[in-house]
Amino acid sequence: MSHPQPASSLPVRPSRRSALRSWGALLGLSALLASCASTGTPPAPTTPTATGMQLNGTRVLGPSQVQFGVTPLNGTQTATGTLSNPAVTFTTAGVSGTVSVCGQVSVQNTVTAAVTLDATGSMSSTDPDVKRRAAAKAFVARMTGDSQAAVLSFEASSAPSAGLIGSRLHQDLTSDQTALNRAIDNATYASGTTNFYDAVVDAVKVASRAGRPSPIVLALTDGIDNRSSHSPDDAIAAAKAAGVPVYAIGLDATGTLDFTQMERIASETGGLFRSNIAAGDLDAYFSQLYNAFTAQGCLELNLAAAPAPGTTVAGTLSVDVTDYGKATSRLSVPFSYAVRDTSGPN
Repeated sequence: MSHPQPASSLPVRPSRRSALRSWGALLGLSALLASCASTGTPPAPTTPTATGMQLNGTRVLGPSQVQFGVTPLNGTQTATGTLSNPAVTFTTAGVSGTVSVCGQVSVQNTVTAAVTLDATGSMSSTDPDVKRRAAAKAFVARMTGDSQAAVLSFEASSAPSAGLIGSRLHQDLTSDQTALNRAIDNATYASGTTNFYDAVVDAVKVASRAGRPSPIVLALTDGIDNRSSHSPDDAIAAAKAAGVPVYAIGLDATGTLDFTQMERIASETGGLFRSNIAAGDLDAYFSQLYNAFTAQGCLELNLAAAPAPGTTVAGTLSVDVTDYGKATSRLSVPFSYAVRDTSGPN
């Protein structure tokens, strides 16, 4: 006679539902582990922070100390990011030194600019095709939002506008691009001699009197001042008192004019200077300056020894530009500037 086995010794066969439940749990755990593994190391960003860099001009602080305004770009658009790891290589024999970051990229969307244009008689030969007119209009065309500009001209043979020393105000600060373009047409004539220092004092007054934030002066001339009632020191003092940096452009395709005082006005007011500009370069450079006004950083060159006046110092500046979520960009831009004798008045 057979005896039944105790219940505890009988084999237990799992139900189909229980087996499916166990299998589902294993699949869920596997998916969770795979998800954790995939998110543990995010892929490195591939979009570059910037694709190029432009040099906006120089600011001379001393015989061996020069700053450069630089703007990172994505194509033709300004880019932002943190500047780091600067380096410099020189192509000028016997020159050596180091470079440092003297300012991160500062961004502003609103531009307030008093644009003052040389209308002296010599402009008929240095800018016979009135390229400055097209350049100024292209500058105006880039204005967006609450940006405003004013248009002045200067030459010593015409009576100045009311309240000004030596300039004609063709259009006060406005966002009206049609009015600004009409003013540029009226400002681009050729007559008289050069009163650049008076023109700077006037443009500073126009740029700052509306009380708008961060006003600047953009001044273009093709010659050395020979008629102003004010000195370079007067122009610098007026700009500093108003907090208005002067960006000065020397129209001089041959590089033979002595723009020492113009460079000094730009440098000591916190602006930038650029010369060796031909009329055909004005459109591109006015566009570069608009970029500079909206997004600009600073690189400072410190030379081991001061070069002799008349030396052209040239080379290449390089810097990393980094922005969150993008790949670091290593950017380079060539530079060149003339060393001027700043030991005494011009």
